Amino acid sequence: MTTQIYSADNPPPPRTSPLEAWTAETVPVTDGSERQLGKDAFLTLLLTQLQNQDPFNPMEDTEMTAQLAQYSQLEQLANLNTNVTSMAGYIQAQNQFQTLSLIGKDVKAQSNLLSVTDGKLDFTAEMELQEPAYVQCFIVDANGNQIRMYDRGLMEAGAHDVDWDGRDSSGKIVPDGVYQFQVTGKSMSGEILTDGIYPMVNGRVSSVSFDEYGQPIIHLGHAQMALTQVMEILQGGNAHSSSNIADAI
Repeated sequence: MTTQIYSADNPPPPRTSPLEAWTAETVPVTDGSERQLGKDAFLTLLLTQLQNQDPFNPMEDTEMTAQLAQYSQLEQLANLNTNVTSMAGYIQAQNQFQTLSLIGKDVKAQSNLLSVTDGKLDFTAEMELQEPAYVQCFIVDANGNQIRMYDRGLMEAGAHDVDWDGRDSSGKIVPDGVYQFQVTGKSMSGEILTDGIYPMVNGRVSSVSFDEYGQPIIHLGHAQMALTQVMEILQGGNAHSSSNIADAI
């Protein structure tokens, strides 16, 4: 295509029709990336500026040096961002690999989930009371239906087992799957406790998976829990607190 150059004595002819105006339906929508000056665009702009500078008034050395320094900084920042992204991916892969070492280990996790297979619990559960309380324990299925209730009476502060035999209120063995135990308590003065009762489970990790963000999910029977819920890792009778989980795995 040939480019037509017009002079002051020979201006371009006027348009025969006005440009079509944008409307709410036709206005372009972008993510703003076209306004970001990348390193390639910066270099193109600098070279174009050098090619079109006034030969009688060229760019000052200091000005050119400053622009080259800006380009160098832009290049370094781009490379740093690439390296950091690669390093983050490598660290995540390393952490995922290390998490696999939890398979086969016994853990203590803060959770109120229960898992039943063939009428038996896949792991034990307990409740930790911060003060003496009159306690009731409810077993709830995956649909939120209450299938069993235990009136445990007055219990001292400390850890207590959740004694559930895997049966509903009619004595029927429940189907395999995941259930919850919910605990309510009243203080010695009759006030309902809004905190101070902590559900815990103790079981063996059967497998490890990862969510869409690459975060590890541990499997105890049919139940799934986040790694952040693990409070202790038990191996050969030695317990590791949650602060040392990274060292334990």
